[in-house]
Amino acid sequence: MNAAARLVLVLGMHRSGTSALARGLRVLGVALGNDLLPAHPCNPKGFFEDAGLYAFNKAMLARLNLTWQSQESPDARTLRALATGPVGVAALDMLCAKSADHAVLGLKDPRMSRLLPFWRPVLAASGLRAHCAVSLRHPESVGLSLLQRDHLEPESGHRLWLTHMLDILEGSAGLPRLLTDYDLLLREPDRQLRRLGRFLRLPVNTAELDIFANDFLDQKLRHHPPPDSRGGEQQKAPWAALAARLYTALRPAADEADGQRLDSPRLARLTANLRREAAAMAHTLPSGARP
Repeated sequence: MNAAARLVLVLGMHRSGTSALARGLRVLGVALGNDLLPAHPCNPKGFFEDAGLYAFNKAMLARLNLTWQSQESPDARTLRALATGPVGVAALDMLCAKSADHAVLGLKDPRMSRLLPFWRPVLAASGLRAHCAVSLRHPESVGLSLLQRDHLEPESGHRLWLTHMLDILEGSAGLPRLLTDYDLLLREPDRQLRRLGRFLRLPVNTAELDIFANDFLDQKLRHHPPPDSRGGEQQKAPWAALAARLYTALRPAADEADGQRLDSPRLARLTANLRREAAAMAHTLPSGARP
């Protein structure tokens, strides 16, 4: 493998704009591979998601008796143990094969956001230099999208958003990472992709940027804008309130040039506090109120 080979991991909650962010990587010359999932009515422009990685991560969750909708985080110790055995070897072989012909490869699957304790040792063994592009979207918008697509109750969606984002912040710690806000990407793709290009030290292809901004992005496909554009927020339910606290803390990082805010001690303390509060809430809410 080329010692200079790099990997860009697109992380984020489902329905958070990870597909658009992954597609945007092509503007920076990042390869996405030749084994992408086909488009679907819920994602008519495409997922830009490697089919092999998707199948592997789906099987990993099933091995732990989990699915993408499971509210609890996978056990980190179990994941690290799996990385040292045959499953880890299979993951390493797959990763090396997919990256062999690319100077910079981008991989996107929201399930990876939950499985980082497994993938971190595999990444270390691969020799690839990994960077994380984290897609952020307001939890209320995500909740409404999940309600429409999966008939998932809003509080379940808010709890799932919170768990994904906590897993990402904890699991990607120590790696170079940058936060991108989905609504900003739609509103100002030029600025956001140039910002991502500076982070990855990759040039912007202006012709590809024009195609992305004018042909790929479609405001009509964003059915759930953030609350402030709909005239204010109502009193929040318990899981929505926890998710809103994390979103409020993360949102300024979507405007900074690097990922320093994501590595701040203040955010680490908030992450730890929210993890504890979420665990306590899961045990104290009446059964009828649990997502």
